[in-house]
Amino acid sequence: MGKSVILCVDDEPGVLHSLDRCLSLENFEVLQALDGPAGLEILAQRGGKVDLMIVDQRMPGMLGDEFLAQAQARFGSVKAIMLSGMMDARGFSRAVNDGGLLYFMEKPWDRDELVNIVKSILFPEAL
Repeated sequence: MGKSVILCVDDEPGVLHSLDRCLSLENFEVLQALDGPAGLEILAQRGGKVDLMIVDQRMPGMLGDEFLAQAQARFGSVKAIMLSGMMDARGFSRAVNDGGLLYFMEKPWDRDELVNIVKSILFPEAL
């Protein structure tokens, strides 16, 4: 069985680097996109096959909830965590109802908490 694949979508390169470092140390394969359209392109190239997405809400051009809704509509069931410093009720509702959002974390996040949440989503049988 191969590594679990996590797609990280955030407009801040430093955040993507931090997520990559944190998750790669846990033996996950990490894909990175700087915005929603780039994330959708990665999903299209992979036939929608990723195990989990970690997405920022506030990004120029396409909000995270919009990205998740489009990913769900185009590729079927997706699992997602949202990392954001700001979230409104409408965006949160859309991300949950239309986009497969399983968990919301505020930035800055705690590394150990993030890793534990990722593992609990990807490997629920291990709990």
